[in-house]
This record gives sequence, C-alpha cells and structure tokens, in this order.
Amino acid sequence: MSTRLGYIALACGVSVLLGVFICIAASRYLRESDASQAARQAAIAPPVRFTVMSVSLPPGDGQFPTGKGSEIANAQCVMCHSTGMVLRQPPLTVEEWKTEVMKMRNAFGAPIPLDQVEALTQYLRSINGREADAHPSGGDKQAS
Repeated sequence: MSTRLGYIALACGVSVLLGVFICIAASRYLRESDASQAARQAAIAPPVRFTVMSVSLPPGDGQFPTGKGSEIANAQCVMCHSTGMVLRQPPLTVEEWKTEVMKMRNAFGAPIPLDQVEALTQYLRSINGREADAHPSGGDKQAS
C-alpha cells in the first residue's frame, strides 16, 4: 500500500471514529427526557384546546325562479353564490352574462360544463337582463 493511500485511509478512519464519538456523547449528555421536553413545551405556550361549535346560517331562498335553464343555475351557481346575490346584480346583456359565466369557469374554477354555458347565459339574461342596445344599468345616462 502506498503512503498516499495510507494517509487517505487514516483520514477516513479518524473521521469515522470522531463521528461515532460525537454521536455517543450527544446521545448520552444531550438527550432530553420526554417529561422534561413536555415541561419545556408547556412553559412556552399553553396547550391548544379545540371545542365543537355549531354555526347556524340564515335561511335563504336557495332556488332560482323556474324557467328554461333554472336547473343549470341551481346546480352550478348556488354552490358558491346565493340566489339573491345573483339576482341583485345589475341587468346584463347575453354577452355580458356569458363573460361573467366564463370568468367564473376560468378564473374561479367553477365546474360549469362548456355545453351548459349558452343555456345558463340565456337563462340569466331572461331573469335579470337587458337588451344589447339599452344603456347599462350602472352607466351614465346623461345627455352629452
């Protein structure tokens, strides 16, 4: 064995022995008992106590007015919105409702199937809509 390999073996052996010594010393002198660990943690913060709560939400209408497409609105919209919230929106055109529905799908992850979007927008327009050539409900209707 060459001297170079001997030095490498000696360096590895010393490193391993030093590591074993540190592990033994740490486990003997630095080990914390479960009781002392529990006492230390109790001194840091009081224990967390969970209690059961009951929350009663106010009753809501829960159903959209009947009409062609109401079953889609009841299945897809009320999982996130109350019917009152949707019905209190300003009247929108079909295209504006379609933009809103697509925003719910794309930006917020609403699981509205693409094949139901058109029927849903037509329904929303029928219960809360305006004609395309009418002034927007929130727009400026003053004469110029």
